[in-house]
Amino acid sequence: MSCEDVPAPPLVNNFVPDEIILYGVKINSGTDKGTVHFEGKRLLLEVRPLDSETPLGPDKIAMAVIYGYAYEGHCYRLDKPKLVVFEYVRSERPAAGCGFDESYSMWRVRSKLTMIELTTTVDLAEKLVLDANLPGNRAPNTYGNSMQMAHRGNRLSRNGGG
Repeated sequence: MSCEDVPAPPLVNNFVPDEIILYGVKINSGTDKGTVHFEGKRLLLEVRPLDSETPLGPDKIAMAVIYGYAYEGHCYRLDKPKLVVFEYVRSERPAAGCGFDESYSMWRVRSKLTMIELTTTVDLAEKLVLDANLPGNRAPNTYGNSMQMAHRGNRLSRNGGG
């Protein structure tokens, strides 16, 4: 077993069976806004309660790019990093295990923690809008109801005659 395969050890005398260890980078460290760079510009993300104009700070909300996780003693790498927002849990610390060094952070979260994933795809408009909408590239429930039902004698059922 190499260090790439070993997650961070559990906290002393504190085994939590449904714990997930997230490995990533917090993008709102020390500020109430997360930053995503896009073509030489910055996209600023903030989370505010519905009844307030004041954004929640990094002590309340974590905005993080997650690269991998550990669960039940195994390490997993994500195919594509996920940008997620979740209630800040006080378990953030420098990463240990699964091949991540201290330049990454890790969070110990419960499997039932509510998160929001912000999907980011960067491509040309023709790819994101036109090509993605071609038949075969869309979810089946988005197609129009153009299917015809097969029947005999122009009737869908034989109720009482014929």
